Amino acid sequence: MKTKFYILLFLFFVSKSFSQNSNIFGIVIDKESKTPLAGVNIEFDDRGVTTNDLGEFFLDSTLGKTATFSYVGYDSAKIIFSDNMIVALSQKPIPFNAINVIATRAIDKVSPISFSNLTSEEISLRYTTEDIPMILSSEPGIWAYSESGNGTGYSYISIRGFDQSRIAVYLDGVPLNDNESHQVYWVDHGDLLSDAENVQIQRGIGNNLFGSSAFGGSINVDTKISSEKREISGTIGSGDWNTQKVSASYRSGKDLGDDLSLALRLSNITSDGYREFHNSHQKGLFFALEKRGKIKNQFRALIGYENTDLLWDGIFMDDINNREKRRLGYKSYTDDFLQQIYSLNTSYALSEDIFIRNTSYIVNGKGYYETEKTGQAFYNYNLDINDQYTDEQEKNILTDFLRRKWIDNQYYGMIPSITWTSNELRIDIGGELRFYKGDHYGEITDFSNTSLSESINGWFQYYNYTGKKNINSAFLNLLWHPKDQPFTIMANFQNQNINWELDQKRIGRAVGYQLDANWNFSNPRFGMMWEIGDSLNAFINWGTAQKEPADNQIIEADDMFNKPKLAAAEVITDIELGLDFDLPRGRVKLNGYRIQYLNEQLKNIDVNQEGEYDYYFADSTEHSGFEWEAYFIYNAKINLSANGSYMLNLFNNGNFIPNIPATLFNFSLNYDFSKDLQLFTHLKRVGRMFVDNSNNQAGAIDPYSLIDIGALYNFNNFEILLKANNILDTLYSTYGYGYEYNGYQAYFWPGATRNFYIGLTYNFK
Repeated sequence: MKTKFYILLFLFFVSKSFSQNSNIFGIVIDKESKTPLAGVNIEFDDRGVTTNDLGEFFLDSTLGKTATFSYVGYDSAKIIFSDNMIVALSQKPIPFNAINVIATRAIDKVSPISFSNLTSEEISLRYTTEDIPMILSSEPGIWAYSESGNGTGYSYISIRGFDQSRIAVYLDGVPLNDNESHQVYWVDHGDLLSDAENVQIQRGIGNNLFGSSAFGGSINVDTKISSEKREISGTIGSGDWNTQKVSASYRSGKDLGDDLSLALRLSNITSDGYREFHNSHQKGLFFALEKRGKIKNQFRALIGYENTDLLWDGIFMDDINNREKRRLGYKSYTDDFLQQIYSLNTSYALSEDIFIRNTSYIVNGKGYYETEKTGQAFYNYNLDINDQYTDEQEKNILTDFLRRKWIDNQYYGMIPSITWTSNELRIDIGGELRFYKGDHYGEITDFSNTSLSESINGWFQYYNYTGKKNINSAFLNLLWHPKDQPFTIMANFQNQNINWELDQKRIGRAVGYQLDANWNFSNPRFGMMWEIGDSLNAFINWGTAQKEPADNQIIEADDMFNKPKLAAAEVITDIELGLDFDLPRGRVKLNGYRIQYLNEQLKNIDVNQEGEYDYYFADSTEHSGFEWEAYFIYNAKINLSANGSYMLNLFNNGNFIPNIPATLFNFSLNYDFSKDLQLFTHLKRVGRMFVDNSNNQAGAIDPYSLIDIGALYNFNNFEILLKANNILDTLYSTYGYGYEYNGYQAYFWPGATRNFYIGLTYNFK
């Protein structure tokens, strides 16, 4: 019944749009990048209009008239009106010293690296309730999946086969990677994409400011504060598996004057998930102030809370194609976490050539994950509180209980930089100071053992340790564009010092180890961008980077019996080549890469009884591949984009590293049916991948294709977003593990079958 309702609603929008018509419809784009230009002035017959956020214009003039198109930084053009017209404006030559972009962001046709940008307009067509990885997976070389199957709750991302512990993630300049595990917990930042103005994904070794986390690439999320006019909106949304979204947002425009802006957003997202027992509840608050003047200050506060059920096990391979059994799960773990991020971004133009910037931040987090444990030995949990049993007796005395593992952490720091530019040279000098403290402890309660229940009132703490990390780094970025020469040279260098202290408390058999580890890394990178004619650019870059081991490579949280042991640093060397073609109505990018990796930390394929992964080191691995992306504007109403990648992520014996697809392909088509209705579709093709180190064919995940369609419709003050995901109702798997035990065993994480979502937004005037 629900499916029929969505279909009828969609047809209503389409039919209603047929009745609407503008005399003239067109789009204005950048001639080189082919990206739409918002705010272009169009003047004709003493009248004027401007293009919207998508670069579109609608007017009721007469065909054949001449209009003037003008835009800051672009050459003006006189164009004769025609229907479905595409107007391409050329940028005015800009001196090199006018490029005022922070060092962490790549500059189109200047920076010799592989990157993609995702605009707020593109995000609005893709995003509903999913976590960030699922939205970014439409970009080249990116693979993502969620434990729930439908994109809510715990989600994971990889770039070129590197997991998120090797991807540097920054939010408005604030590092989001956990300081000890290096992971990114996207679920802590519910509805963040609602505030995103731009997301830039860089592939390969990241800019030196990103430090040692940026092996596979980096993700920069910039949030929006200011707006030209007041924006007040409320959103409600509903989808399959009891997925619900409620949010409200406000941007002040000129309400507070010309130099002060305020932004506020409140959100609540819940979902039962495609799989059983993967309920997720996310709350988010975004607050921001921007004060403009000679000194520009931006203060942001992002507070996120999540309570999510976790599913550690997959579905047995014989059941994965059964529509009922593939959704089964069991109540295992519950994750509960509160994350608070406070930042102040300051920028100051000391002169026309010198810019000073700084990002200061404080990040607080506290939470736990809990599970019920059965048949656990006293010996493993320090439960002989009265010293009445021998070790051998404790190993045979069992009890059930509720267990929580806690983390209470905080880190704060600052990232200052100064930029000097001339007509030929740009130099960025800066660094980072960061201080971290994380308290880890485990608690148990609700004992089935009567004597324990009587002896222990409330929670019993069975392990406790503190990790402290200090990071200080300095970086130098250089861009040199010799006068009248067709090339730009890039050189960056970073020196990073990391100190980690471990202090384990003596509890029972936990002997209380202390550890002081220090790493010092020097990471260089060089590159060149070459302009070959008017429509072709080429680049090359080389770099090396190092990363300190994660905390779980040194100590297991509740391992009270083994001494922490330092692991080796991970090291990569990366070389890349790329081409960038401008076409009359489009653009094509090609690039290839080869990465040598020493001491790569990988997951053991089988999960242990705690539902957590063990890890091991691969002495040497190789990651190489080819990526491409293309954009084409067919006419003023239709544009197409596509991208793909071929990845070889190999052990030194030639076997594929598990759970990395060899091929990825994305295709999108957007159709501006009218000024009020946009139709869009997206095709994703994921290639074959293995789920064990031996590459057993029985444990391979077959290739699959997914097709999503949607519509965005505006009428009066309302905006309706309708999406249908996996419309072909494909049965597919996204992740797995396999091993030999009484024959071959393999388990898979299923992806969601066909599902629908409808969102309604009201924009207050």
